[in-house]
Amino acid sequence: MAEKEEIERTADTVSDQEQEYAQNALSEFKKANYAGALQHINKLDNRSNDFKLAHNKALVEYCKSDFKKNETFQKNLTSICNQFRIRIDKLDDVDQCIIHYNQAILLYHQQQYTNAIFIMDRVYKFIEPMDDALAKQISLFAIELQLCVRQSDKALSLISYLENQLINGTPNIKMLDKSVKEKKTPQPLDPATEEFKRKLLKYKIRCYLMNHNLETSAREIGNLLKDKQNFEALFLAANLEYLKGNFVESQKFLASIPNDHLVYNECGESSTLMFYNNMGVIHHAMGKPNLACHYFQMALKEDIALTNNSKKDSSRGLDDKALHTLGGSKYHELMYNLGVALLHAKRPVQAFDCLIIAVRRYHRNARLWMRLAECCIMAGKESNELDFDIQKKQKEIVVDVIGSKDKQKVILTTNLTRDKKYSTDSQSYAVPVPSLEFASLSLRNALLLLPSDTTASPVPLFLIPGVTPPVPSSSPGPAPSSPLSPESVISLRNSILAASAYVSLCLGDYILALEHAENLLQQPRLSGAHKLLGHLYCAEALVLLEKISEALEHLNPDNIKYISLELPKSDENEERRIKTSPPPSLVVPAQLVDGARHDAVQHRRRQDHQRPTGRSHRLVETSVADEQQM
Repeated sequence: MAEKEEIERTADTVSDQEQEYAQNALSEFKKANYAGALQHINKLDNRSNDFKLAHNKALVEYCKSDFKKNETFQKNLTSICNQFRIRIDKLDDVDQCIIHYNQAILLYHQQQYTNAIFIMDRVYKFIEPMDDALAKQISLFAIELQLCVRQSDKALSLISYLENQLINGTPNIKMLDKSVKEKKTPQPLDPATEEFKRKLLKYKIRCYLMNHNLETSAREIGNLLKDKQNFEALFLAANLEYLKGNFVESQKFLASIPNDHLVYNECGESSTLMFYNNMGVIHHAMGKPNLACHYFQMALKEDIALTNNSKKDSSRGLDDKALHTLGGSKYHELMYNLGVALLHAKRPVQAFDCLIIAVRRYHRNARLWMRLAECCIMAGKESNELDFDIQKKQKEIVVDVIGSKDKQKVILTTNLTRDKKYSTDSQSYAVPVPSLEFASLSLRNALLLLPSDTTASPVPLFLIPGVTPPVPSSSPGPAPSSPLSPESVISLRNSILAASAYVSLCLGDYILALEHAENLLQQPRLSGAHKLLGHLYCAEALVLLEKISEALEHLNPDNIKYISLELPKSDENEERRIKTSPPPSLVVPAQLVDGARHDAVQHRRRQDHQRPTGRSHRLVETSVADEQQM
């Protein structure tokens, strides 16, 4: 403690000459003359105990490298924190916030959003004494991070908080004080504040679109479209029309955006790549999976070409890549979209190859593991047409009929089904091949990754003074998908259990199949189709276990009242239930701090009526995010 106080005392003592060097360095930095700024900073090397000087020197060296020595900068920041004993969990000085802010920026570009949010939660507590310009940048960055993990409600709370400060006319961003209410004459806003409000408006629209609040989105987007050169507004308008189901209008908006609006080498994003991906999403929603595959393949080619061109200029990993290109490649997200489109196009083997690449990165996505299982199921049995050829099935099942009509007995074959696809080889289930063994493993992973409590209260925001929020989970949402709503979790769990029972029957594990089927029937909310499958799988498993009387109970027609893929209505929060299944949002770039952008593709698919497991298919969202920070 005494050593820390000695360091602070030494840092506070500044001579006139040192003050002049510091001012000259700041002046050169503002002119983007980083070499000159570094020369002035080097004249202050005698101040080895000055935390601010050490941080500024590391920052200027990073800027001098054209924001390419990312790994070196990250190591320098960590070294400074260790030298001056700065810890994020014991942050107690507003001056130390800037180094943690820069660390969060690096984590953001490396797509480590949860770790960045963990840091920013603590930095935001010092928003009151912070410089106004820095406070605004930190606020916008906090909103961006919440959108990256699909926490639109938290982002809206932040936006509402910031807008209240602007409306009240406070010069700096301060914590709300409800005990003081002063009426002030509204004054015209300066250009910087107007620009800040425009950025907040774009963020607000993205939140509304993410929440499918279409009426409010349309009103706000209409204000932005007054500027014909506002291409971000065209992306938002395309997203809005898509959510409304106006696919032709959405395509028109996308086609009106110039290809050179976003250049990868300049901002880490490509308008061409986004156009192809969005067109794939639209055609998938239109029920044209083959056309969707074509556009996703075009997007993949564009992404690979851009990545290869970027690699030509870099040969030493992170220290040769510009900051805005660190998370520029969307290879895994596009592979996810292509895999789901191929699955709907009845090309399960090719879909499996794509999804197995995506799962290497998004291994905590329950829906992705379910899709892999569906690929394996479809590869083993493409359709159910043969099962409904009654005459042919009767010849296969009935071996002989003996006795007279009064005492007639039917002798059945020992194999009631030919769907047993299990292998006799001693191959591990974990080998990623489109087999039923791997489907069993994938379904087990999907079931384990589902949230156990869908009614849990959300994590509190970090705007509450004096309250330290809990550490966010390592995966706030099943990236790159939207967070699962309670109804989505229920539907997905039912689909996983139905598919697990089917796969277990095919693998000859009748006891496990019966367990999954009974578990399915015990679910509190069950669609008619899943209920039918549960009874059928229970009956088949019991027959194969030679429990005929119990099987007959499941084959009672009175067990099924209706056959539908819709979940029965819940008595709780029915007014909030989304009665339609709107399509997902498109890629929408939005300007962030210092010309930053973020775009998100969200694609949700309606339930698929073609497969015997009664599962629901969803095309996930692709996230294209990048930001340029100084």
